[in-house]
Amino acid sequence: MVNDPLVLTNVVASTAIVLRLMMFRKPGGKHNWWASWLAYLIILAYASVPFRFLFDYYLHVHWASVIINLIICAAVFRARGNVARLFQVLRPE
Repeated sequence: MVNDPLVLTNVVASTAIVLRLMMFRKPGGKHNWWASWLAYLIILAYASVPFRFLFDYYLHVHWASVIINLIICAAVFRARGNVARLFQVLRPE
């Protein structure tokens, strides 16, 4: 296993993003197909990080990637996992 703090931080941030998006539930809310598909694609992309780490294929990460992923993680938690709230600019009024 890798003991690089940047790798471990990125794995934790990616796992947190995936879990928060997977646990999103909006009771009584309107279904947005584009937000669902976007959340699905984000989950697929970020889920690859912990899986690659578990199988020892994730050895190096750049510090800029870690910072970007931490910002995205904070934004996902701020939006409570609601991808549509992350991209309110794209929603018609």
